[in-house]
Amino acid sequence: MTRWTPKQLGFMKDAIRLARRGWGLVSPNPLVGAVLAKNNRPIASGWHRGPGQPHAEIMALTEAGKKAQGAELYVNLEPCAHTGRTGPCVEAIVEAGVKKVFYSIDDPNEAARGGAAYLESHGVEVDRGLMAYEAWELNQFFLKWTTAGLPFVILKTAASLDGKISSRLGDSRWITDKPARNFGHVIRAGVDAILIGRTTAFKDDPELSARPWGKRKMHRQPWRVVLDPHLKLPLTLKIFNPDYGGPTAVACLEETDPADQAKIRALGHEVWPIAKTPSGLISLYDLMAKLGQVQIQSVLLEPGATLAYSALVEQPVVDLVHIFLAPIFLGGHDTPSMVGGSGLESLSQAKGAEILKIGRKGPDIHLMVRPAGGFSPGESSPSGAN
Repeated sequence: MTRWTPKQLGFMKDAIRLARRGWGLVSPNPLVGAVLAKNNRPIASGWHRGPGQPHAEIMALTEAGKKAQGAELYVNLEPCAHTGRTGPCVEAIVEAGVKKVFYSIDDPNEAARGGAAYLESHGVEVDRGLMAYEAWELNQFFLKWTTAGLPFVILKTAASLDGKISSRLGDSRWITDKPARNFGHVIRAGVDAILIGRTTAFKDDPELSARPWGKRKMHRQPWRVVLDPHLKLPLTLKIFNPDYGGPTAVACLEETDPADQAKIRALGHEVWPIAKTPSGLISLYDLMAKLGQVQIQSVLLEPGATLAYSALVEQPVVDLVHIFLAPIFLGGHDTPSMVGGSGLESLSQAKGAEILKIGRKGPDIHLMVRPAGGFSPGESSPSGAN
C-alpha cells in the first residue's frame, strides 16, 4: 500500500504534467514542474521554461506570494542548492515558509544536489520518492547525460507488418500514416540532435527538421548529424542548407583529407573526425562521446537497415526504440528490412529487449522497446558532465 494519499499523487501528477510543457525548450536543464498546495487544494504552480529562466519552484512561489506560508510543495526533481544562472531554490523555499516538500528523485548533478539536506536542516519536512519512476522516465535525457556524459539515444523506425522499410525498388514514402509521422515530429522537437547515415542522406535528401503540430511553435531546431566516413556527400543536399533546420555536423573518419573537412567548415558546418572500428566503420561509441562533450543530451537515430544493425547489434548505443508497423505486407527476399547487416549466426547471440508499451498511432501499431543494456531506472556511472 502506498504511503501517499490520492491527493498527494494528484498534485505530483500535475507537477509532472506541467514539466512536460518544457519538452524541447529546457536542454541542457531538466524538465521540472511544481505545485504548491494547502489544505488539500492547489494554490499555485509553475514549470521551467528554459536555461536562464526561473525554476519551477520559483515560478510557483512567486504566484503564491504570502499564501506559500505553511504550504506543501510538490516537485518532480530535488530542489537545487546551488547558484548557477539562477539562485538556489531551497533558500527561496525556506524563506517563503513552506512546511513540507515532496519530490520524486534526487538531482544527479553534483553541483546542484543537496537540496533535501538543506531543507531538513532548516526545519522543512522532506518526503522523497513520490512517482519516482514517472519522474525518471520524464528526465531520461538529463539523467543519462549528467551521470554518464553520454546522450540518451532513441531509434525510430517504420515498417510493414513483415518488417520491410520500403518496397523492393526503394519506395518508402509513406509506409505509416500521418498520426505516426506526427509523433515522429514530437520526438524530433524534444531531442537535441537527429542522426542519419550516408545512404539515407543521399537517397532521401531529408531536411531533418522538426515540424510543428497543433498549436506547437518551434523555438529551435535540433542538430542535424550525418555519418559520412569519406566526405563524399554532395554539399547541395538539404542537410547542408541552413534554411531547412538546425546546425549541421558531419561525422567522418579521422583519416579523411583535412582539405575536404575545411570545405565543409567553410560553409559554417561542423566536421567531427571520429575513430574507426576494426571493420572500418565510424565508431558510434566515440561519436556518442563527442556528442556528450558538446552538451547534446539526446539523439534521435533515424537509420537505414545497415546503420540500425550497427547501433542495435554491432555497437549497441540505443536506449529506447520506437517501432511503427503499418498494416501492410511488402515481401521480397531482397527488400530492405528494419535491421540489415550481416546478421548473427545463432539465436544464442541475439540481443535482448524489453517491450515497454504496445499501442496505436492511427492505423499503425506502435511498439516502445528498451534494448538490453539501455539506460534504465537507477542506473548511474561516473559523472562526465555537469
